[in-house]
Amino acid sequence: MDSSNEVFVCWTIDCEATQKSIADVSLGIRSLRGYADLLNETGLNSTLFVLPSDAEAYPELLRELAKERFEIGLHYHPHEEGHDEFCGAYSYENQVAMYDMAIRRFTDAVGFRPTSFRTGSFSANDMTFPAVAQVGFRCCSSSLPERRMTKFRANWSGAVPHVHFAHSSNRLLEGDLDLVEVPVTGDPDSMLWSGLHPQDLRVELFDAKNQFFLIDKMLVREKARAAKVRAIVTLTHNIFEYGRVDDFRHVTMKQMIADFQSLARKHEVRLVPATIGQIADAYRASSI
Repeated sequence: MDSSNEVFVCWTIDCEATQKSIADVSLGIRSLRGYADLLNETGLNSTLFVLPSDAEAYPELLRELAKERFEIGLHYHPHEEGHDEFCGAYSYENQVAMYDMAIRRFTDAVGFRPTSFRTGSFSANDMTFPAVAQVGFRCCSSSLPERRMTKFRANWSGAVPHVHFAHSSNRLLEGDLDLVEVPVTGDPDSMLWSGLHPQDLRVELFDAKNQFFLIDKMLVREKARAAKVRAIVTLTHNIFEYGRVDDFRHVTMKQMIADFQSLARKHEVRLVPATIGQIADAYRASSI
């Protein structure tokens, strides 16, 4: 099969309704069901990155979604686990211990072990990818290239912008780990917040008109990219009323889905719905 015009698209959502600043499980469940309905209506795939405490709060819903086109991965915010820093401030040993404990909590709650991972706030240091590989993850989506937010310990200036094997000692390089990193899609030409953050396909950040221009640009970029696997990764959070048809995020996401389809036709791109794990599998297969 000719894959020269093929672009994988993964919708991701960070499930963190149990965060102390949110603490609204009912909202988290409603949001996630509405989000899943939008994707199911159009046959799209998604990876859910779930805090251990969210996994414990609604395991039945996660098990239900895992039977469909949803991958259930692990999300990790150290502050929610009694720590006082972001992931990128901890040593290799500390990160291994923290992620291992989170895996156990998650697995005990939902009954299966996660294979994909995302740090909170895209926080990482050079020991994050080795630690993530050490605890058994096969893939992750913890980088947002050109994000430069030191307060979150999230510095990705110069990071690899495409799917790649992570490096054992430098988070900004392609490397030798048996861990596939699938970066979140951003536009380094459009920096926000005084140059600290690239515009990304975050559903709640812009209206559909603004998202249209970024989708258009990212499809052109990915089609032209000389890479083994081309991918676009969106993101959002389960703290918005995706189940309400009059909600701004519901309206925006629904239009984004339609715009992906129309713009793919315009640029003669074949969109392939995928989870982070499926993108990683495709990359591994292309690297043999």
